[in-house]
Amino acid sequence: MSDSGSILVIRLSSLGDVLLCAPTMRALRNRFPEARIDFLVASQFEEAAKLLPGIDQIIVFNKNEGWRGLLRLRRLLSRRYEIIVDLQNSLRSAFLRTFCFPLLWSKASRYRFRRWLLIRFKKNYYKKVLPVPLRYVDSVDTFGAKDDGLGLELVNIDTDPDTTRKNLVILCPGAKHATKKWPKENWKTLAESIKESGFTLVVCGVQSEAEVCREIAGDGEVWIDAPLAHIGALMKSSAAVVCHDSGLMHLATGVGARTVALFGPTVEEFGFFPFRGRSIVLQQQLACRPCSAFGADKCPLHHHNCMRLTTPDNVMQALREVSSRHDHE
Repeated sequence: MSDSGSILVIRLSSLGDVLLCAPTMRALRNRFPEARIDFLVASQFEEAAKLLPGIDQIIVFNKNEGWRGLLRLRRLLSRRYEIIVDLQNSLRSAFLRTFCFPLLWSKASRYRFRRWLLIRFKKNYYKKVLPVPLRYVDSVDTFGAKDDGLGLELVNIDTDPDTTRKNLVILCPGAKHATKKWPKENWKTLAESIKESGFTLVVCGVQSEAEVCREIAGDGEVWIDAPLAHIGALMKSSAAVVCHDSGLMHLATGVGARTVALFGPTVEEFGFFPFRGRSIVLQQQLACRPCSAFGADKCPLHHHNCMRLTTPDNVMQALREVSSRHDHE
């Protein structure tokens, strides 16, 4: 491809996975500084794509538009791109890829079989732990695009004075699946300890988590469905962020926030630990882990020890450690 050619990157979902594309977008931009680089994403994650570097245009796929939407997308994509980079690597993204007739294309490895063996039989055939962002970058190595050694380094983060506060701890108690969630009572105990330690508390979540967030916050501040750019700015200025294995964890890491991440049913081999961030991961070394690739509705052994055995005191100790780093940096 010529240095001034055109590239389409496909990552339709989800929040965290889209944010983890940032190093790949930088690698492509560094390799092809004059190229047109577009990003195809599902409509509900367009906001996340706006935080990625090096994009000329975000193209939105709305699955609710049905065939009309597919035809519109086909007209838009047809014969337009020389390179397609499929970071989704799913049946849907493969179908969308056929619209483009690229000269060259690549896709990210997902290690599905190794992951299944680890979950089902607890047999670990991962030769090394390769974070998802580096798997994505590896998919563009064939075009001469290389990892720059940086973290996510998200862009377009808000600079409103209200989002730049000190002595602040942010709690993000939400997760897509129930088994990834720390018990609500533990969050409430942690919130009280944080306030007693003299920190200002903010609890962040989406509308479906609003009631739980308010219960955890007590008299603390609650942000529900706030723009990602605003949450990112608040995280960047905070003393620390506490979160599950979730999209907001990757947002926190991506803006350089000090992060305490609570992991349960998933493990580091899957590639979703905080990427090159100032973070502490709390997890229990249990024979039953991992039990699922992305979390589930209930613990298959009905004890949920992977999350339940991590105590508020454990989290508070980790929180003190990362916030003391904040004091000395």
